[in-house]
Amino acid sequence: MQIRVEFNRSLFVFRLFQGRRRVITRGYCKVSISILRGRYILICCLFCQSFLFSQTERLLTGNVTDGSKPVAGAVIRWQASENFVLSDNEGRFEIVLKTQQVSNLLTAWKEGFFNGGIEVNSGTKSVEIVLANLPEKDNTDYVWVDPVPNPNDDIKNCGDCHASIIYKQWSNNGHAQSANNELFLSIYNGTDLEGNKAVQPGYKLDYPHSNGNCSNCHAPTAAVNNYMGVDMNNLEGVDTLGVSCDFCHKVKDIKLKENTSAVTGVMHMELLRPPEDHQIFFGPYTDVLDPDIYSKKISKSIFCAPCHQGGYWGVPIYESYTEWLASPYSEEGIECQDCHMTPDGITTNFAPGKGGVERDPSTIPTHGQPGSRDSSFLASAVEMSVNTSVTGNNLNVKIEIENVGAGHHVPTDQPMRNMILIVRAFDSDGNELEYIGENVIPFWGGRGAVAKGNYEGLPGKGFAKILFESWTQYERFKVDKKSQQIFPAPQWRTVKIKSDTRIPALKKDKSSYEFQLNKSKGTFTVDCLLIYRRTFKTWAKMKKWKLKDIVLAEKKIEIKI
Repeated sequence: MQIRVEFNRSLFVFRLFQGRRRVITRGYCKVSISILRGRYILICCLFCQSFLFSQTERLLTGNVTDGSKPVAGAVIRWQASENFVLSDNEGRFEIVLKTQQVSNLLTAWKEGFFNGGIEVNSGTKSVEIVLANLPEKDNTDYVWVDPVPNPNDDIKNCGDCHASIIYKQWSNNGHAQSANNELFLSIYNGTDLEGNKAVQPGYKLDYPHSNGNCSNCHAPTAAVNNYMGVDMNNLEGVDTLGVSCDFCHKVKDIKLKENTSAVTGVMHMELLRPPEDHQIFFGPYTDVLDPDIYSKKISKSIFCAPCHQGGYWGVPIYESYTEWLASPYSEEGIECQDCHMTPDGITTNFAPGKGGVERDPSTIPTHGQPGSRDSSFLASAVEMSVNTSVTGNNLNVKIEIENVGAGHHVPTDQPMRNMILIVRAFDSDGNELEYIGENVIPFWGGRGAVAKGNYEGLPGKGFAKILFESWTQYERFKVDKKSQQIFPAPQWRTVKIKSDTRIPALKKDKSSYEFQLNKSKGTFTVDCLLIYRRTFKTWAKMKKWKLKDIVLAEKKIEIKI
């Protein structure tokens, strides 16, 4: 007989080897005990909880089956606990039961089954957990669950249980508004926000007899049974609520197709909707019982890929996922959800008073999903550094902008998103110094009065993916009687990429600027401003979108000569 201590980092486990291996107890120490021919040797005991079972824990045995056959490799854990064991080839397992733990619900999960579990009382010594098989077919006649809370009816809407936290977060994010966003609909229909028609750009203006594939991402509950036939103007019920709770939690698997120009959004997804009078929810937990099922991919970047990777006519347009794949974040296992669904560190129950249990707040993802409309979130993605020097009669400015916080390019996805760096220099009287450098802001930075946010030709730089189609009106478009306005082409046309100056993850952009000093002495000021725009200035003017510039970084530097 031998007692051996096995180490797992700082956690040790006593195991008694007598016929078969069995967990005895666990603690924190360094111990080696041998029983050889009646001699006892103790080497280096620093600290341990107990050499034998304490009065606060004991060993529970059990097995996992599908009702008739053992289930091997099932994950068994106490609800709301991070510790788990796996069932062996015969479906058997052993797990420690503590008298003081969050829940006495012992749960199990295996791929292809609903989550299962059983309540364990103080006298229980052995249990059987029976797992139910998932349905074999997706029910295309399924009626989607409304996310909006409605406690006055018998139907359990998502928000009825999750209103105070999850629903509130989701209802304010971009996914909840993807089908009814007024900017999106004005682009889809070719209108402006004042109701005027035939205002470019507009998908329906270019393809009046096609509904397009916009719904594959913007209204997936409608599109999943009708990939190319959904008119975004004729949505009803839950379909108007965009990417809603029930849709994401019906996604069984993601199977990315190679041709992302022809295949978009829901076409990459394998759904499993339940038969009538049943329910299914895929989620991030193995310990929430049937009708829940653990999903390995719901917390992975690939879950986001169907709608954040795609293009037209063989040209890559939306590339957040592929940009992430090529970044160090992918290699380090940092997923999209780690930034866009970061736990708030406060929430310990996502369904308080509705059957939810207390959990470690680090295990509860938020559903605010910040993005292109969140100024603080955007600003956290970049850092700007400015260095100045004087050479003869010239003021030199060197600027570095680093993508420090985004796991993809900045900006990313929708190509109308852009950043603009504006660099200006002034003397002590407020007079602007003459610029003699080469880097200037391109046409899409806005043409017109600087006071109105038009920066074309000023010292600086633009960051965007620019699409063009030289033989159409999109290269030059008349906006008033006196002038022509240039702006990039929309992605649904047969476009090419003219330039791409965006900044990849953890990369730096470096640029230089030179100004002519107008005095031999004095105090000069360099003003550097980095802004983010959700669309090109020209598009916003055409569409009458009232969008404010988002300041990502700003630096003012004084140089005394």
